[in-house]
Amino acid sequence: MPKNDHYVIIGNGPAGNAAADTLRANDKLARISIISDEMFTFYYRHKLPQFLAGAVDEDALKVRPYTVYKDNNIRMRLGQCVERIDPESRTLYLKHMEKVHYTRLLLATGGKAFVPPSLSGLHKHLTFLTRYTDALQIKPQIQAAQSILILGGDLVSLNVQQQLTRMKKTVYFALNPDSFWPLKLTPDMAARIQKNLEKKGVASCVAGDIHSITPQKNGKLEVVLDKNCAFTVDIVGCFMGLTPNIQFILGSGIDTERGVLVDDHLRTNYKDVYACGDCAQIYNPELKDYWVSIGWHNAELQGRTAALNILGDNKVIKPQKKGVLQVEGIKVNTSWWKNF
Repeated sequence: MPKNDHYVIIGNGPAGNAAADTLRANDKLARISIISDEMFTFYYRHKLPQFLAGAVDEDALKVRPYTVYKDNNIRMRLGQCVERIDPESRTLYLKHMEKVHYTRLLLATGGKAFVPPSLSGLHKHLTFLTRYTDALQIKPQIQAAQSILILGGDLVSLNVQQQLTRMKKTVYFALNPDSFWPLKLTPDMAARIQKNLEKKGVASCVAGDIHSITPQKNGKLEVVLDKNCAFTVDIVGCFMGLTPNIQFILGSGIDTERGVLVDDHLRTNYKDVYACGDCAQIYNPELKDYWVSIGWHNAELQGRTAALNILGDNKVIKPQKKGVLQVEGIKVNTSWWKNF
């Protein structure tokens, strides 16, 4: 007799897709559903700056064609927003009032743009790039703009700067110390990054906050930062990193802090609910504390591990060996770190 298991994954990124692939490879009969509030299929988020600049097209963003899910009997539900979880009854409540019941649930919701409280009142003047829909919306604006101020310092912001420079745009960069988490932006590090930016014709400053943004009659924005740093530009891009996308989980009884708290088997405090990827904080028995990770490889590894444990395995996820990459001449460890 076919099993009645229904594995539901919330999130359509590398963690969720790696989990779905692993579940199907090891369980040919169970129902598998991926639910995503995005309308676009699984795509390379790190290519969004190139898409924004016109260097790659929509097809180049896609990791795999939609037909793969049909061939593997995985139901892909795009544009579906989960508003609430009831782990006691194993039920998801979708925005359009539909109820979805699950046997096991995997939270792989990733992150959304982080906006510091000090910038919340200026939100309407800020531009973000965390999703395909963001890129699609602002692409015409970028094409028309002559000057752009980048506020931040995360990996995406540096990638965007490179693309804009190639487009012959006038780019200004305000290095915000808070956006370099988990790194601490030291004076030496800031000086080295600013020197590299200067070589590329990008004027920069180090500024913690935006004091004001004032629309001008010509459509431009006058931006005054702290430390007497000011620019007049067409667009202000905000790149302050990501915060876990877990708002719909709050109040469900699932333990959260910055993200969803899980043990080293990626289980939450509910035995049928797991979490992985950017939305998860994973307990490390050696550290006696929680750690988080970023990066495509880490997300896939966690997705596969969570899927195997959902199927009854007993896999332990461990912090990976340090992975180092260059960020404007600075070596950055991006494998994992504690969340201070």
